[in-house]
Amino acid sequence: MSILPHPEKSLLPICALAGLLCLGTHSLAARPTAPQQPGISTDGRVEDVEQRAGPFDIAGQTYNVVLREKRIASVSDPALARTLAGVEIASPAGNVSYQESFSYAIEQGRFLRNLSASAQQVSGKTGAGLVIHYLEQTSASPGGAPQIREFWQFFGMVDGKLAPLGKPTPIGEAVPGGPFMGVMMRAANGAVSVVGQPDTFEVRVWAGSFYFIVPLRVDWSHGGLAEGQRCMEMIGGGLKEVGCDMRVEAVRKPPADDYTFARLFGEANENPGGAEHVVMQKDSKVEILGCRAITAWNENGELVQPIFSDVWLHVSIDGRSGWIHGDEDFAAIGLPVGSPVP
Repeated sequence: MSILPHPEKSLLPICALAGLLCLGTHSLAARPTAPQQPGISTDGRVEDVEQRAGPFDIAGQTYNVVLREKRIASVSDPALARTLAGVEIASPAGNVSYQESFSYAIEQGRFLRNLSASAQQVSGKTGAGLVIHYLEQTSASPGGAPQIREFWQFFGMVDGKLAPLGKPTPIGEAVPGGPFMGVMMRAANGAVSVVGQPDTFEVRVWAGSFYFIVPLRVDWSHGGLAEGQRCMEMIGGGLKEVGCDMRVEAVRKPPADDYTFARLFGEANENPGGAEHVVMQKDSKVEILGCRAITAWNENGELVQPIFSDVWLHVSIDGRSGWIHGDEDFAAIGLPVGSPVP
């Protein structure tokens, strides 16, 4: 989706769909086990539970993912009755390629947090890798909702070995010596020039009220991982980073009120006087057409987490299309802040 120019400034959207990237080889040796805090459960038992995912065929080699959990028997709160204690990636013969452990703590007969994980294979035209998705739920304060956060790990072949790829590198911030990932530039007139097209895959990320479908670029041959896109505007003779268009998945919960209203902007920016207050009834037709946001990635140890800013939704309300922004307007169309839904 192209970005329309503003009357008061020159605008040149540039959507870069890949960048320069290098990731060094990570050590595949097992990390020292983090200190565990078993505590005492309601019946004195903390059980070991093991789940397996796979086999996954990557670059002609087979891998299984083993999720090692701790479980408290007869706990009163099932949501905090178990937590992830470790992850292992190994061949069917038991040769370990990656191993990580996670500490845990028990208080009043339950885990203070529930860390869970799932693994899946991702593939493209030139190769394949692994993605492990983590969901962390921490115990809520009295009367409050549990806090939930998502994290990821991406794995690919690095020097012939399966290894974590780290966080996606921002386009334009190359690491010296890395593989060339290719660049796509889209100008305001629609002209496109392309140099190289590495593989792409997507992750489904909870953004507080809905899911973003976030694209990533990967060089399977060299272990390179980059953000899928980065968008810039030419403003006042310089480039400014702006949000990129992404697909969105959302499940609306129409408000109980007979009438609500939202600020509908013609463009994805809060220009003074640029908003129209649109009144919605219970039976109003609301369509979610897409989203736009700036995406950055944080590291938490070897786990990575996307952070979104300047989030906009492209919507149609009773046939009138535009952009909405902010939790209040998201809630007005039936997308209140909440926890991830399956």
